[in-house]
Amino acid sequence: MTFCRNTLKTALGVALVGSLAFLTACSPSAAEGGKGQAAAPVVVPGASAEANEHLNSLYKKALESGKTDIVMYGPAPSAYKALHQVFLDRFPGINIVPQDQADAQTLTKLDVEAESGNRIADLYVGGEAPQAAAKDNICMPADIRTAPAGFELPVDNDGKLLRFALRYFGFVYNTDMVKEEEAPKSWHDLLDPKWKGKILIGDPTVPGGIRYILTSMMLPETQAEWGKPYMEQLAAQELNFSQSEPTVSADVASGRFPIGIGVYSGYYYDQKAKGAPLDMVFPLTDGGNFLARSGLCQIQDSPHADATSLYLNWMFTQEGQNALGEKDNSYGVLPTAPGPSGAPAFADLKKLPYSNPDPEFNKEYFDYIVDLFKKS
Repeated sequence: MTFCRNTLKTALGVALVGSLAFLTACSPSAAEGGKGQAAAPVVVPGASAEANEHLNSLYKKALESGKTDIVMYGPAPSAYKALHQVFLDRFPGINIVPQDQADAQTLTKLDVEAESGNRIADLYVGGEAPQAAAKDNICMPADIRTAPAGFELPVDNDGKLLRFALRYFGFVYNTDMVKEEEAPKSWHDLLDPKWKGKILIGDPTVPGGIRYILTSMMLPETQAEWGKPYMEQLAAQELNFSQSEPTVSADVASGRFPIGIGVYSGYYYDQKAKGAPLDMVFPLTDGGNFLARSGLCQIQDSPHADATSLYLNWMFTQEGQNALGEKDNSYGVLPTAPGPSGAPAFADLKKLPYSNPDPEFNKEYFDYIVDLFKKS
């Protein structure tokens, strides 16, 4: 049976409040995305017979209902384009509609949708702990039936928060301005006087990943290596703050600054794919690698539930976990996940402690960071 791909016609963003309009360029014999049509059986390599049966059941229901768009909210779901393409190639007729927005805006939209009963989002994907998972009327536990026998799903918030990947952060540098041998290889290298006033960083005085990274360097188990004395030395380097964390890589690539720190690898690879004169230092020689546990939650009463469940179940197949390493340059959560190309095995990676999502735990550290790095 021959499939053809749907072409999305509607504008995203505010226009999504209405219906998602799209044209289907299928011949009468095609079985892709049309209501009442059936899907040809799909075999996901490495998945068990039971897992493939479940995947095909979800796939068939999604295609027959015509509800094939997965609307994905979060800070940067569009950054996962290469990863998503592996899924879309495996299941023709399914679409992913990313909606990139800051967490505060995303949460507001999810609250409005929940209160009105007009659900638009199907998934919320974010960093260490998507805040929507802590709410009663936003997320629901995902039904995952494809993970290996005996594997315990990494969940929190009564199963509503599902962790699926580990993404790393590092330093980026402009290769037209900095030679590879001169690029800082550790956090302590940043204290070299030659970098004073030349380092770009996401603003640590506002919510974002960099505050968690700096906090992880002041915990009891890491304070001997870095701690508050190091933070004071780093602040004395006259750091420059970017407009937002995603723009650090772009600003370094443009030549505005030679070095950017605390950069999420996805933002780096986005710029690298555009041919930017950019390189990244990972792993850091001092063990100061920060890995964020990426999590997602399935939205209650979402409009495209079967397609969404299909995506989530595929993510926990070996193919999905392989794609995380090969296409997303991140570590998967299954024991058999390969991790990023060229990176050390996860078990051999010396890293900073994971962030603690508890606001009360972080308050002392965040207050210190804000006071230390605030601009006069």
